[in-house]
Amino acid sequence: MKNPFNPSFGRVPKIYLDREQTVHQLEEDIQDVDSPYLTTLIYGMRGSGKTTLLTDISHDIRKRADWIVVDLTMGDALIPTLIELVYKQADSTLKNLLKSIDGISVSAAGVLKIAYQRNQASVTNSPHQPLLESLAETLQQRKLKLLITIDEISSTPALREFAAIYQILLRNEYHIALLMAGLPSKVSELQNDDVLTFLLRSQRIYLEPLSLLTIKNSYRQAFSRGKREIDEHTLNFITKITNGYAYAFQLLGFLLWRTGKSLIDQATVDQVLADYKAELFRNVYLKMYQELSPVDRKFVLTMAELGGNTVKTSVIGTRMNKSKNYISIYRRRLLDDQLITAPSWGELSFTLPFFAEFVIEYHDLY
Repeated sequence: MKNPFNPSFGRVPKIYLDREQTVHQLEEDIQDVDSPYLTTLIYGMRGSGKTTLLTDISHDIRKRADWIVVDLTMGDALIPTLIELVYKQADSTLKNLLKSIDGISVSAAGVLKIAYQRNQASVTNSPHQPLLESLAETLQQRKLKLLITIDEISSTPALREFAAIYQILLRNEYHIALLMAGLPSKVSELQNDDVLTFLLRSQRIYLEPLSLLTIKNSYRQAFSRGKREIDEHTLNFITKITNGYAYAFQLLGFLLWRTGKSLIDQATVDQVLADYKAELFRNVYLKMYQELSPVDRKFVLTMAELGGNTVKTSVIGTRMNKSKNYISIYRRRLLDDQLITAPSWGELSFTLPFFAEFVIEYHDLY
């Protein structure tokens, strides 16, 4: 049996936990032109499954004959790329309609060319607005809907321009759905942009940690189907050391399966534990840590050095020799970034497995 676990970023794994209902509901919601979910922001920490969720929805909607799906990546040419990808997926009739739009032409070699008059008047003062309005009108004439996904969003001039025009297209009741995914801080930055306040009214989906019970049952079923035996103690242990982190669930399952052992016991787990930590540290934690401010790093280092599953916020303040108000600012920042959680009043803990160990081991290097 092929390894059912897949820790590759962006790929939809065979075992896809706690997200199926979100995917199904969102796919149904965007069918309605009046749905508030036509504009949805999906956010969570790295490795929480944002890209996978976008990919899953994109693949499903692409199968519907009345939808065109465009997956965009952040860059300076969001709108030209969007137009090119719509044209690429169009049938011959739609291609001819698109070529009739003022500003769109196709060379003899079949290369799409986009030209516009920069002095064209528009509400957004963007030369792209007339093009996108014509594109939307053409799709509407063909009774086609458009799904646009954008991953790893950040507040750039190109995205601000696109979002401002998209708002106008929504007001004109074109059936265009926009799903954007990003880190919590990036989503917050985009929503607080003075030009894009309408995003404050968009729907938001927070990808929470996976249920430990779901993880345990999924491990049990996967190993059973693969004729792998695992005892209850080992099953509980591997579940706990994922800490509900989606990437960790896939990674640990992948490594254990790859051992080829018919009996998965504590010795098998010990065999892969070093690789498990190394992959977490290199593939996810290092980037997270590098993005932290110096004070954020000091905060998490203090937490790590204090040890234990939970640390009192007051003790962190004492160790850092900082006031309660000062500590609360960085506590809130790290909570918003989902690196830490508050399991009870006045206490904090790390959300990621072995993150304290990573910080202690690597803080001197960065």
